[in-house]
Amino acid sequence: MRIVSFVGQKGGIGKSTLARVLAVAAARQQYKVMIGDFDLQQLTCVEWSAMRMRNGIEPEIDARAFKSLKKLRSTIVGYDLVVVDTRGLADSLTEEVSQESDVVFLPTGTSMDDLRPTLALARKLSTNRSVGKKIVVVLSKTGRSDRLIEQAESTIFDAGFDMLNAVWPERDGFQSDLDLGRAGSESSNPHLKMASQKVEQAMLTLAMN
Repeated sequence: MRIVSFVGQKGGIGKSTLARVLAVAAARQQYKVMIGDFDLQQLTCVEWSAMRMRNGIEPEIDARAFKSLKKLRSTIVGYDLVVVDTRGLADSLTEEVSQESDVVFLPTGTSMDDLRPTLALARKLSTNRSVGKKIVVVLSKTGRSDRLIEQAESTIFDAGFDMLNAVWPERDGFQSDLDLGRAGSESSNPHLKMASQKVEQAMLTLAMN
């Protein structure tokens, strides 16, 4: 069994979105997947899973709420992949989950307002050397400016962290799909599907290897 977490210093950077995208991609490859939703105030993944079930979208994605790592550990027997969506802040639970994970994804936008806290969290987590080796920064909700993406990539590279070799673009259609219980390459829009497949494959390769 593999555990992959999505963590961040702030909300609105795509953690929950990418957690659902990865879960769907893995389930469509016949892996048994569960999303562990630790954001008890939002429960974004749990409510999305319920919407997916109501709309009859296959495969079903098991998403459950958890308030402690101990409870998660006692529940995850029999799964191939557990995708953990943490709260939109960094706390002691973030560190615990990161230590337990096989891969730690840190989504960030391209602005310094996003990059600074993300890289600060990456540095903090990296004080534990075993966690530092697991960290992968993901450029998320990117606009159409190649220059801004390249600048962000350079900033991350200079900070010494690995990056996902695909970016998650900001597109209205992705949110519309999520609102209906779909995610990623389940989009009916061929352009969104293509963009999703690159990110899905990159995350899935890291998650399951």
